[in-house]
Amino acid sequence: MKKNQITLIEKLNTGGTGSLFEIKNECEKRGLPFHFNIITHADYEVSLRNLGGLLKLFTIKAFRMATSSHIFLNDNFLPLGYMKLSDETKVVQLWHGMGSFKKFGGSSETNPEVLKELKAATKNTDHILASSENIRDNYAEAFIAPKEKVICIGCPQVDYFFRDHDIAAWKEELSEQYPEMKGKKLVLYAPTFRGEEEHDKKLLEAFDFDAFQKELGKDYFLMVRLHPQIQSAKVPDTVANMTDYPNVRKLLCMTDILIADYSSIAVEYSLLNRQIILYAFDKEWYLSKDRGFYFDYEKTAPGPIVENMQDLIDCIKNKQWDIAKVEKFAHLHNDYFDDKSAERVVDYYFGNGKKLPNSASEPEPFYEEWNQYRPKHRRKRNPDSISQNIFDNASGKSQNGKLPEKWATQDAEEAVNSWESERKKQRKRQQQKARMQEKLKQQTANVTKQKNKKNNNFISGIDKLTSKKEKDINKQKQLKLQNQEEKSTKETSEEIKSRKEHRMKVIVGLGNPTDQYKGTRHNVGYMAIDCIAEANRININQHKFKAMVGSGIIGGSKVLLVKPLTYMNLSGESIRPIMDFYKLDLSDILVIYDDISLEPGVLRLRTKGSAGGHNGMKSIIKHLGGDTFPRIRVGIGGEKHPGQDLADYVLGHFKDDEKELLSDALDKAEKAAELFAQDEFSEAMNKYSVGKKKRKTLE
Repeated sequence: MKKNQITLIEKLNTGGTGSLFEIKNECEKRGLPFHFNIITHADYEVSLRNLGGLLKLFTIKAFRMATSSHIFLNDNFLPLGYMKLSDETKVVQLWHGMGSFKKFGGSSETNPEVLKELKAATKNTDHILASSENIRDNYAEAFIAPKEKVICIGCPQVDYFFRDHDIAAWKEELSEQYPEMKGKKLVLYAPTFRGEEEHDKKLLEAFDFDAFQKELGKDYFLMVRLHPQIQSAKVPDTVANMTDYPNVRKLLCMTDILIADYSSIAVEYSLLNRQIILYAFDKEWYLSKDRGFYFDYEKTAPGPIVENMQDLIDCIKNKQWDIAKVEKFAHLHNDYFDDKSAERVVDYYFGNGKKLPNSASEPEPFYEEWNQYRPKHRRKRNPDSISQNIFDNASGKSQNGKLPEKWATQDAEEAVNSWESERKKQRKRQQQKARMQEKLKQQTANVTKQKNKKNNNFISGIDKLTSKKEKDINKQKQLKLQNQEEKSTKETSEEIKSRKEHRMKVIVGLGNPTDQYKGTRHNVGYMAIDCIAEANRININQHKFKAMVGSGIIGGSKVLLVKPLTYMNLSGESIRPIMDFYKLDLSDILVIYDDISLEPGVLRLRTKGSAGGHNGMKSIIKHLGGDTFPRIRVGIGGEKHPGQDLADYVLGHFKDDEKELLSDALDKAEKAAELFAQDEFSEAMNKYSVGKKKRKTLE
């Protein structure tokens, strides 16, 4: 077991924003010399594309996990029940939410096999972290664990809500995509799943979006965020769909009113002390049929409970919410109203070893000698580093002579803090000096400006005495010189403008959002974008222009990767704003999409052309006002499918024998996209495009 090795298992994807990464950031902020071994859900996805990831998972990452001193989880990780870990390794369950509103885990699960696995995994878990003493018993029940394992020291991921944020700037950024939200209060409708397709479908049928817009649209802007497990309900195209917005905490910070139902999202939002309304149109069914709650739903609700649309509208119109209920609800689930939960966790496991409030367990021993676990390469890399010399001197290992007496201490960390504090003071003095010099420079410039003004006035007086002819000659010369300068400046500015306008390349992959369509034939455009992003280490994590986008450099050119979230038939609504924002030509946009008339694995590259019956391309051509933009068509058809509906076929998944061909095609598409970024699309056409089109007919 290596004391400086920590494993983070992010089974539930938070995009690097949850409790696991709050702890990681706190350790790095303190300079703790840890190596973090991160395992995500994507690592153990079984697919041809992830063969390398699976190999790494079961070799390198597995070895690092087995030798870690601490393993932190953010969800139930059932394989833990089958592992034999070192007795010195501490396993800590952080969970991905806070509080305990709706029942989960062992409190709601009825399958005996799952309960058995959950119990085995918890047996190998040393601690379970909770946000309040009030919910200790609930967590013990949910994880089938003794109460002593539950430590109530806070939920690190909610530290985010207690920090200062520029929410106005965030709203301004969001308004680029939704201009109609400006000047309005933001309302977020965030229902949870029902567990049954029929009832999930009713979620949006029971919400009258037209009535909301008619009655409240003047003052309120409505957004919708569906739970990831809701597959049968579709948000109308006329409503702002925030289901795929990457950072839910950021979205909650921008929200002025939350409309929830039975979702635990209300627990986190209550920390912001803002209005909450519970729209429980199926309350009678849900409370009798579903998993139930840890506390009485109606008595502890953080706001008014309404059961029909008119009551909901009236509640907002008349502002019938109750902030006192919100505060009471927040204190029921949380004992800490600060941004120090991550600090408390790090203190508990790696800090001073003090027993923390509400802690039933004994604290972990402090790493008094943590300096000995600093990576050796850091010492080799900076042999003359003052901070390293301080550490060495303080621990009696100095080879560079003694340092000043004020740093000659046995507490290495205190010594470095003292030195860094002095360095900060020195930098502050330097900054003050620089500001004084800048101020003096400005004063000197003002004096010079005044002198020049007086000289000009004097020269002007002399000019009045010169003859009219001489003045005319000078004026003509000045005009001629001015015209030459203006012409030169204009040409230069146009060149600069041209370079700015055309330095960005945009690569769009067409598809449909949500997990329902993931991996289907119609989504090969999305798959291609994922390949390009992975090959060029570009994170597609920004929600702009009704799309998920990510920017980076490919072949020396700045590139924007785009996955429209408008659904296929409205793709142009996403791409047109991008074109306008970056002032692009049609030739700067590459579109990748599926083609049913080509065999699987075949590519066809063209610089222009019609939509060819593809609805996504029809929308793009309509909104861009032309079809002279490059495109890559990826084959998904070729074989006859008698009696099969075309829509069912394109929304179906690839067969096993087609997946290898698809993988090869996506690899070629990625290389072709790189050539497009380098303005070498003609070469890409010569290398990767098929000659004659292989058409497919459907009977």
